[in-house]
Amino acid sequence: MADKLTMKDLAQRAGVSEATVSRALADSPRVKLATRTRIQRLAQELGYSPNQLARSIRVQRTQTIGMIIPNILNPFFTSLIRAIEDAAKAQHYDVVIVNTDEQPDAERDAIQLLQGKRVDGLLIASTDPNQDYDRLLGATPTVFVDRAPNGPITYDRLLVDNVAGTQRVIANLITRGARRIGIINSSASATATERLQGYRQALLNHGLPVDPDIIVSARKDNGNVQQMTRQLLQNQKCDALFAADNTILLEVLHKLPELTLSTYFISGFDDNDWLNFVSPAITTAKQPIQEIGVAALNRLLARIANHHLLPTEKRFQPGLVVR
Repeated sequence: MADKLTMKDLAQRAGVSEATVSRALADSPRVKLATRTRIQRLAQELGYSPNQLARSIRVQRTQTIGMIIPNILNPFFTSLIRAIEDAAKAQHYDVVIVNTDEQPDAERDAIQLLQGKRVDGLLIASTDPNQDYDRLLGATPTVFVDRAPNGPITYDRLLVDNVAGTQRVIANLITRGARRIGIINSSASATATERLQGYRQALLNHGLPVDPDIIVSARKDNGNVQQMTRQLLQNQKCDALFAADNTILLEVLHKLPELTLSTYFISGFDDNDWLNFVSPAITTAKQPIQEIGVAALNRLLARIANHHLLPTEKRFQPGLVVR
């Protein structure tokens, strides 16, 4: 019996998961002392030896994944972290999070840092789509979420359809009477590029001109979003404004009380509960963040279990919250 006993058998006898058995036999403090003791005694009684433990695990794992994000102050990434942490906890995994502040060098350092911690895999929202990920990642199981590298699909990618989501927002503004719709976009990430593409396409679809004078890209760390808000809305240069993410939208709302405006519309990309309580009413695209987080975690765990899976891309459709 002892020769044939597997970790799965031991887990079933103990009424716990295989991950809990693995941690208990490694005397991990993550398992309660009473549970550890019970599992260790059961393993001894059944003749389950450390050598069997080693044979039953196809690869050595730390039950830890790394997550690299470009901007922890962005409410989208804060919510995404929460969704992934909750999903990981349900699978008995820990998550180590590193913020890069949109710096490619910091992203490279983060990859090396997490590899040094022997994480089982990585979830990355790319800072630089042209980064040499093949060289940096090596054989580390990796899933890109929200932002992915340029080029062919060589890694799993779970993305949002930013083009379609932005088109819905702009189309809504047009149906409400807006004709001069300005956009304040973020830095040159893949997400920003796709949202600008959706903005342009929506205007063309409705027979409206694309005016480069009301298309601006802002650095969110030096206060120029508020300056651009004034430039676009003052003197009726625009009758509507699209803030391409929530960090930009917050800056726009901060500036509005100082401006003397008549009729205008504000819209955004990303939805939050606090938007129900601000004036003017703001229509936004709503990303399925919980669904994205769970899918990203599950795909990474599948890749950790089988490195030979073919890489896939999935795009999630954002909804529209009209206010």
